[in-house]
Amino acid sequence: MLGKLRDLLIMTKPKQLALLMITMYGAYFLAAKKPSLVDLGLLTLTGIGAAGGVTALNMYIERDIDSIMERTRSRPLPRGSLTETEALAGIAALILLGALAGAAINKYVAFAALAGFFFDIIGYTELAKRRSEWALFLGSIAGSMPALGGWAAGAGRISLEGILLAGVVFAWQPLHVAFIHYYYEDDYERAGVPTIPGRLGSRYFANLAAASVVSVIALSWAIYAIAGVGLATAAIVTLLGMRALVEISRFREAPSREMARSMIKYASPLVGIVFLLLPVETVIATL
Repeated sequence: MLGKLRDLLIMTKPKQLALLMITMYGAYFLAAKKPSLVDLGLLTLTGIGAAGGVTALNMYIERDIDSIMERTRSRPLPRGSLTETEALAGIAALILLGALAGAAINKYVAFAALAGFFFDIIGYTELAKRRSEWALFLGSIAGSMPALGGWAAGAGRISLEGILLAGVVFAWQPLHVAFIHYYYEDDYERAGVPTIPGRLGSRYFANLAAASVVSVIALSWAIYAIAGVGLATAAIVTLLGMRALVEISRFREAPSREMARSMIKYASPLVGIVFLLLPVETVIATL
């Protein structure tokens, strides 16, 4: 039984889920004037259930692709350590848990959870991923929903600040995912999944990555301008973003899998810094 639960946990992609939860908590603490332990508990269940459950459902739907790609062959369904029935039962329980917990907070959190499901499963996975290299933008919308839900849980509504925070995740995600696509390009080609690096070339892809970084920087300053907090966050993101732009420029001139792998590791902290530092600055501003 423990082995089955561990396999279900693997299907939620724990590292990815942890990053999404950071964006959710960061947005919540930025928005909430008086954080509530009850709301935090419900928000945790929402994130694990909705974001984790949708990721697991995505993995269930793509089990045929996973069985072809070298980096995903060891996942529970291709490996056979979890049956399709067992996986669906666990996924249904997770998504139901997330939906009920989100609705218990407020209707806006429930909306964010539903939007995440729609853009990830219907838009990205079912309609676009196997047909278009631009599918990753639908996945990016889905990835931004935990941040929007966290803001809605803290503020009790969806407002411009929450949309900007979600925008940071949306702008950052193509940078992260597209470098993964480049690094595993042969795998994706073998599985018949179109990617921006594969279809449009490395120079176009590098320009897209640079636009992602510039957008994250711009959104960080926009949040500071509107919310009145986040000066240090915006400054640090700008410095790191400028370094990223230098590395992207080097990649554009001499693309390689090794450089793509280093950019995957370098890109991840950008979004984490925004959602970890902003709440800290908010607390300091109230002292």
